[in-house]
Amino acid sequence: MAAFRTEWDTEPNPTFDVWTTTNGGEILPGILSPFTATMYNRFDERSLRRLMKEYPSGRTVTIEKPPIGNFFGICAGRLVLNVGFSVAAMSSLDGEIAAAMAAQFFQGSDEANRLIVDATPRQRKAAYAVATCQRDEAPATLAADMERLYADRAAGEAAADRVLSLKAAWKRFTGLIDETLAMLNRHYVVSIAAGEFQVRLAGLIAAGGGDPTVIVGLCSGLGEVESSKPAIALWELGQVAAAHGVESAEFAAGLDTFLQRYGFRVQGEADPMNPDWSERREFVLSQVRSMMAVPAAESPQAQITRAMAERTALEDAVHAALSPELRPMFAPALAAAQHFTRLRELSKAVWVLGTRRMRPPLLAVGDGLAAAGRLRSPDDLRWCTYAEVETMAKGGTVDGLAPAITRRRAQWTKAHDYTLPDAFVGTTKPVRRAAVTDVRALTGMPVSRGTATGTARVILSTEAAYAREIEPGEVLVAPFTDTPWTPLFIPAAAVVVETGGVLSHAATVAREFGIPAVVLVHDATRLIRDGDTISVDGSTGVIEILARAAVPT
Repeated sequence: MAAFRTEWDTEPNPTFDVWTTTNGGEILPGILSPFTATMYNRFDERSLRRLMKEYPSGRTVTIEKPPIGNFFGICAGRLVLNVGFSVAAMSSLDGEIAAAMAAQFFQGSDEANRLIVDATPRQRKAAYAVATCQRDEAPATLAADMERLYADRAAGEAAADRVLSLKAAWKRFTGLIDETLAMLNRHYVVSIAAGEFQVRLAGLIAAGGGDPTVIVGLCSGLGEVESSKPAIALWELGQVAAAHGVESAEFAAGLDTFLQRYGFRVQGEADPMNPDWSERREFVLSQVRSMMAVPAAESPQAQITRAMAERTALEDAVHAALSPELRPMFAPALAAAQHFTRLRELSKAVWVLGTRRMRPPLLAVGDGLAAAGRLRSPDDLRWCTYAEVETMAKGGTVDGLAPAITRRRAQWTKAHDYTLPDAFVGTTKPVRRAAVTDVRALTGMPVSRGTATGTARVILSTEAAYAREIEPGEVLVAPFTDTPWTPLFIPAAAVVVETGGVLSHAATVAREFGIPAVVLVHDATRLIRDGDTISVDGSTGVIEILARAAVPT
């Protein structure tokens, strides 16, 4: 029997064939729509061509045309990331660092080492000089981009784009792509720098006989991390609600300010098909209610302050353990790792903020295609490929579209029944989800130390949190998380996630708030029942089910 696949799966990459499923879920979680998948397949090629041509050694990295996947691939409807391509691209700057980064931050990376590019030392030196310049410019460029994007939001740009004619809307949508790709490439540059300097810091510590894994703690509790800011602002908004009531003018003004600043967030925020918090306020309002129950001593800022103190104490201990000849190198290595770890969260936020601009004209395209009779409803756009939408937006027709949409809807639903391995080489055969068994212990990747015991609160999506809020002391159990999940971390005693890695959102935010977290816990949302009493060890990755919740009759 042939392996299950969707019509919008990408084709195998003939050169870079080492893939991971563990890091893509927080970028574009779940089963993607045909439009989103094929749109990103195009983005992937265009952005990487622009990025790699800037490096003298980048031309040694082969970039394929759609429907082949380069860094982004689609397998059984899900996003998978190409470790092989990552290693090749990073090795155009430094081969040894590329191998070390892959081993530390990606699952199943050993096979990728054979894909390190054959660049000369002179090429690598020149490429690294370009990367250094890009890294130096990143803070100012990101700040300018963010200021401009917020100014566009305040000026009502989205409302104007939402009512454009079909032709004008498609032109606007495609015109925004170039700017968005530049922001995506900047995020790549900063992310590579964050990984590189963490690896260099780990190497320095290991050279002194220390434990290199302490870099996790050294790059946690940094304060002013962009992904933690929505939670801080929500807690402050909750205090306004507690003092004045949710019907007050004070709360209304505070809510407007919050949505202006953070309303672009949403689960799957890199997908312009998804409505954000500005459009659907239910999640924000549900979290305001939850935050009202969080005392000041457990507020986001209080948690961050404690985590910062722990990190500072760890810095002192690691520095003291180093030999005298290595100590002078510690401070600059630490500063670089922390700087780019923090900057990575900002670069992702700017990219997402830029991506969200594409939603209003895309909605206008859907309206225009439906009004012209090319789609039965505007929402059918999500079931079309990017090429089909482009053809129709330019006045053409697509034969057999109606049955194709029906077929793709069925494939999308069926895809939820399949799982993928954490890593694979070449191609893989998705397997049907196994039956749930009564296990009492699970293991995953420990990414934020500490232990906690509490009632499991299984949340499958942020939408599910509308009616089921996290109570203080409960353990959040989720299939994946991205930045919009951050408010759910505040009352939680610990976090358990089915996907992710050391640099994943769940790991980064949990460390920032100083709560235990374990990621890559397979089938956690099925094996752990809502209401179970569980213990979480963020140092060992072990989750124990201490008492089962009663099964509803």
